[in-house]
Amino acid sequence: MINHRYDPRILIAPALGIVWLLIGASCAPQFPLPLPLGATAVSTPSTSATQAASVTPSRPPATAESQPDTISTPEATGPIRLSVWTVEAVSAQADEEAGEVFGRGLQAFQEAYPDIELAVVTKNESGKGSVPDYLRTASQVAPDILPDVVVVNTTDLASLARAGLIVPLDGLISSSLAKDLLPGAERAGRVDGQLVGIPFEMEVQHLIYNTNKLSSAPLDWSDVISANTTYVFPAKGKNGLVNDAFLIQYLALEGRLQDDEGRPFLDEQVLQTVLQFYRQGLDEGVIPEDVLAIGDPDDVWPSYVAAEVGMSHVTSHRFLQDRNLLRTTLFTTIPTRDGTPLTIGRGRALAIVARDPSRQVMASRLIEWLMAPENNAAWNQATAQIPTRYAVFELIGEDDPYWPFLEDQLEVAVGSPAFPEYDQIGRVLQQAVVEVLSGESTPEEAARAAVEVVVP
Repeated sequence: MINHRYDPRILIAPALGIVWLLIGASCAPQFPLPLPLGATAVSTPSTSATQAASVTPSRPPATAESQPDTISTPEATGPIRLSVWTVEAVSAQADEEAGEVFGRGLQAFQEAYPDIELAVVTKNESGKGSVPDYLRTASQVAPDILPDVVVVNTTDLASLARAGLIVPLDGLISSSLAKDLLPGAERAGRVDGQLVGIPFEMEVQHLIYNTNKLSSAPLDWSDVISANTTYVFPAKGKNGLVNDAFLIQYLALEGRLQDDEGRPFLDEQVLQTVLQFYRQGLDEGVIPEDVLAIGDPDDVWPSYVAAEVGMSHVTSHRFLQDRNLLRTTLFTTIPTRDGTPLTIGRGRALAIVARDPSRQVMASRLIEWLMAPENNAAWNQATAQIPTRYAVFELIGEDDPYWPFLEDQLEVAVGSPAFPEYDQIGRVLQQAVVEVLSGESTPEEAARAAVEVVVP
């Protein structure tokens, strides 16, 4: 059951006890190809830091979800080459432990499946030369070079699926894996009702606050406005589009971005309500004007660590990496008008490009291997990201109260908007935020103008 008032006290010690990094040579060959999480140690004001639960990856059991056998290929005279397009951060070239984990995994998978030879090719993270860019280009001019499996951002799944560049996974991926995905991950991997990607790592935004400045968790807008400290979040926009900080507030009030026919839409009253909260916070001195200079939650981190900010948004990735720097910090959900818990989940997913049924079977076998609970846990521990399976959270345990909180966050997380007309809506919403926080327009004027542009 989700408890959005979950407010555990944490004084963080450095991330220790990642046992899987200490695996001996005899265990290394059993380590399957991994994907992202972060194990840390925690303490409370009354106890010293204790080592958090850690996971030692091993060869998954032979189940319907993972069967380390040879694949029947009667016409093949040698190993079948399975091509994977990925990014550097999810490869043997990844920084620090992640690269080592990935490399060991490649070796282990190929030992378990000698009939499959993996060919891993890295592409740019985004833009020209990225996986989506190459998929679109190659599908037109050189379809024979297309890969079998790709690693892509969850925000790219919709456009790739609608262009027919990745295939639906229903019927290919085991039902036990699909049903074990956290709702936020499952929503991020589904497009137009079909599962087209398996998220293997996720990131969310939530609130942190300094207990020297606030005595209790700010759960709704009234708590924020009455707090005698500052509330800081990104309001500059990102690539010209409104930040997730605003979208979370808008969506928590059931604001819509599309109408029933899928056309661009804005709820004027909901938009006005969020903008009024921003204006009130500014007038009360709770929301500083300089939030318009903040484009990413990471931009707030130095000020928060320096105790210049009472409460701020933070990404789960940043908090997992650096919470050892904090001594008087609690975490909670992002305050919404009525305390309704909601966040936006972003991450990376595995998708299948292969069209040949036999290659699709091999591709799904690889994905299920990567998503085995021990492997998903190990990868996420190496990269300080959130795992996407209930089974992984069970492995981690509840010694560290931050993990049950993150599990709750993935229960309520929604995917980021990913339809063709969203760029226009995101820019219009950002303009409304700028006008209100800069004093150029009232919330009513800004909301009316935004709706007139989006819904002429």
